[in-house]
Amino acid sequence: MAVGVTNSLLLIGIVHGHRRLWPFMPGPFDGMKVIGFDLETTGFDCRSERIVEYAMVGSDSDGKHISLCSMVDPEKRIPVQASDVHGITNSDVRGLGNFSQHSEKISEMMEDAIIVGHNVIGFDWGFIQMECLRAGIEAPRIRGFIDTLKLARRLRVPGRHRLSDLCDRYGILLERAHRADADASASLLLLWNLMRDYPDEFLGPIEDLIESLD
Repeated sequence: MAVGVTNSLLLIGIVHGHRRLWPFMPGPFDGMKVIGFDLETTGFDCRSERIVEYAMVGSDSDGKHISLCSMVDPEKRIPVQASDVHGITNSDVRGLGNFSQHSEKISEMMEDAIIVGHNVIGFDWGFIQMECLRAGIEAPRIRGFIDTLKLARRLRVPGRHRLSDLCDRYGILLERAHRADADASASLLLLWNLMRDYPDEFLGPIEDLIESLD
């Protein structure tokens, strides 16, 4: 593992071929739990498709590094088209427990956290809500979202705004794209780069930014 400090905001390591955010992220996030979040699924429609993998990586409110990643049995067959994207097959998830068996850990990790993700509002959170509804449980109580897709569009970052394109633009290594842990980590690194390049957008309370992206 190679680790280096880029500045006072982030400690970056390279783990299993991709960069990770490590323990601390002060500045506007001082004293807050900040989590990069991503899902892989059986398809695009949260009403009929299911989660097959989730990942959360970031810092607790005390600056301690936290992470949680697991595959999930979707209780339906994973289409070949979906497996071609994320590489997760039916045999990979067999016997790993359905969403309800993972929900307590997920809710505990997300409790009062700022959730950072690429298209997290438009895609990932809808799946969490629907899975919780099916399981008859309350959705995690979070502090708010920072959707890096919405943020990149609002900042008018040049070029395309797919996560892979933005990672290329900012030199973020993303060798395992479309696996939840790699994409969750990349979203945090992308946020740091946007904070560095557009500092005026992060001068006020972070709640104002969250509200503006909602």
